[in-house]
Amino acid sequence: MGCYLVTRIPFIRKAGIGNKTIIALFIAKVLAGVLIGWLSNKYNPGTSDYWWINADGWLEYQLLRSDPREFFSNIFRSPYEHYEGFFNSIGSYWNDLKNNIIIKILAFCNIFTRGNYYVNSLFLNFFAFMGSVALYRIFSHIYMHKKRLLIAGCFLLPSTLYFTSGIHKDLVVYTMLAFLCYAIYFSIEQRISLKRILIICLAMLSLLLIRNFVLIMLIPPVLAYLICIKKRWQPWKVFSSMYVLLILGILFVSWISPSISPLQVIVQKQQDFLSLPVAASQLPMPVLTADPASFGQHFFLAVNHGFLRPYPWESAGPFLFLLSIELYFYLFLGACALFFRNGNAEKSVPFIYVSICFALSLLLINGYIVPNMGSLVRYRSIYWPFLLVPILCIIKLPKALNKHINI
Repeated sequence: MGCYLVTRIPFIRKAGIGNKTIIALFIAKVLAGVLIGWLSNKYNPGTSDYWWINADGWLEYQLLRSDPREFFSNIFRSPYEHYEGFFNSIGSYWNDLKNNIIIKILAFCNIFTRGNYYVNSLFLNFFAFMGSVALYRIFSHIYMHKKRLLIAGCFLLPSTLYFTSGIHKDLVVYTMLAFLCYAIYFSIEQRISLKRILIICLAMLSLLLIRNFVLIMLIPPVLAYLICIKKRWQPWKVFSSMYVLLILGILFVSWISPSISPLQVIVQKQQDFLSLPVAASQLPMPVLTADPASFGQHFFLAVNHGFLRPYPWESAGPFLFLLSIELYFYLFLGACALFFRNGNAEKSVPFIYVSICFALSLLLINGYIVPNMGSLVRYRSIYWPFLLVPILCIIKLPKALNKHINI
């Protein structure tokens, strides 16, 4: 019954996917949520982030029932007696707020679910599924005859499906990012509406509070996108110029006033990660400084960590081995897209540059700041659809295979 209701939602129906396919994709999303919950509880009982967030949601539900005033006011109070460290990853009001927002949402879910992890997962994964639909609607507007490839890239990438199905920040970030891109794209390509403005505002606020640097990294490609549309300039020239100017601006600010350099934010985040307990899949990580030379010196190491780790032969456990195979399959597809490209005009659509530049920049930043492979593959999973969908759609396929894809 619930699956049938999903097919009746106007936003999903407008995606143009058949009802049976929608039901199958939604079931896959729900099962992924069950799997990540079950595995995390089986192999990390008592320490799983997914389960302790759900447990805290139950405590907040109890507070909502007993003291609603305290429930609605305590989210604005800092246990640190200050409100500094907006970009810090540990030990600040703003870092705690990331989980507190999700816990407050769970408190309302618990009115109906009575704290059951898997039912809460169903609620949250419904919205995450809507995020995948939002991405599909963007790319299906660009690649109109690549339906099966778009379904694979937007709904079925293994690590994305898995990590964005848990009760965690990744699910919220992925969903809000998808809706933000959806609202921006169709506001520019079609028309601005009050609903789309509200979606943009809500998504931006959510990303700002939950994972602020993701929103910051989206700003340069979106600005380049707006310039391309307004001036009708070639996208590759606009986007390359935007990033060159961005790098020069960072270098200039670092030279004039190192204390306010954007590089200091990355340095702080790396220090926060390095201060955490050593993980089983820990990577050796040199300590960065806010000096641009430090970033240049460790650039290739960041590329290695962000784009190539874990290696298939690393003894990091069967789970990371499977994720490594996925990673290197995607790298193979990327190589195919470079050397065997089709000749369609969709490659020059400005939003494709937004999608690719945004994903590549986040993978590189993660390579600079994240010191263990487990976290790398989890953070990376959010951005795979933005990179893989264009790659899948520009690869020149054999004619025999092409007729089964271009439908």
